[in-house]
Amino acid sequence: MNVNMLYKRFEPRLTAIRRFLPALAFFCGFTWDSVNMGRVVSFLDLLVLTSYYFGAGLILVLLVREIKPQWKNWFDFLVQFFFGGLFSALVVFYFKSSGSLYTFLVVVGLVMLLIANEFLAKRYPSRALSWALFAICSTMYLNFLIPHIVHSIRAVWFYLSCLISLVLIFGIHRFASVKQHEIMSLAGKKRLYFWELRQLAPALSVVILLVVLYQFRLIPPVPLVLKESYICKNFSNQDGSYRCQAEKQNFWRRTLGIGEDVIHFQEGEKIYNLSAVFAPTLITVDLVQHWWLRDEKDNSWLDRGFVNLSMIGGRKKGWRNYSYIQTDVQTGRWKVETALQNGAVLAIHYFTAKEQIGSQQPTHTIRVH
Repeated sequence: MNVNMLYKRFEPRLTAIRRFLPALAFFCGFTWDSVNMGRVVSFLDLLVLTSYYFGAGLILVLLVREIKPQWKNWFDFLVQFFFGGLFSALVVFYFKSSGSLYTFLVVVGLVMLLIANEFLAKRYPSRALSWALFAICSTMYLNFLIPHIVHSIRAVWFYLSCLISLVLIFGIHRFASVKQHEIMSLAGKKRLYFWELRQLAPALSVVILLVVLYQFRLIPPVPLVLKESYICKNFSNQDGSYRCQAEKQNFWRRTLGIGEDVIHFQEGEKIYNLSAVFAPTLITVDLVQHWWLRDEKDNSWLDRGFVNLSMIGGRKKGWRNYSYIQTDVQTGRWKVETALQNGAVLAIHYFTAKEQIGSQQPTHTIRVH
């Protein structure tokens, strides 16, 4: 049996397998990046992201200039690879920093783009689509990179990342099409300018959309990552180790993380939130922990106080923070939000507080070093 006969025999199966390759590529890439990125971001991680970013820009230049037309299929594959690498890493980083349903929706959008990228290879000749995807990658990548450079995550740096992204996109596009301008008449150049603007209009719209999402605090506060969070009582600081007593939860909560914490209290006791937040080296962050009590009558959250917290990044185990309910503890459903001051939510910890009746509930000691 020769090779051609073997190919014809297995061709239907190969065609069926190809349909699942994009999904397989997505899950493999996401799993790899989840294991290797997002814990402590190294210089190598940033270098890999930067190579993806400029690699995508270079291939877009080659596509616009139509250099080596016979290599077009390879260029389409490479730009898909670079976009996929960027999206995969960004999904990991933004997922680890998303602490509310709304910011998580941004991550869902990235996941959808990552999966769609696996199916869009044939559409990359549509330059508007290519530049729009590049705008998303560029802005969210720079929003992640700049805090590592300037050691700050203030709002001004997000807006600067948007501006730099637009400048780079327009600059790369102009560099790619400069030869077309040189050989055209004045009237031809004007038509080309309008054509370029139509191509880049989706990219501009994407950046404007990201700015709007940021205004509504829907962009996860990368590169912050919540490493630990506990609801507990009897907090103490002994020999540089933060300690408190947390109740033992049921099997589903303890093993699978399903449900919410339950904590029992006596009159006069304080309930604490003990957490550890990771940020890259020397990044200064102003956080707030905000406490809310659920009003079951009108299904709203009642403000029960907040505590401003400052931190400096670089500690591998995370910067330790704690706060407690400022008013008297009441029975009911509570939540404590850890967020940037006047910014997006990093994490929300829900729990139910109940009065202690009878013997004390089993507890265990939490230590955050």
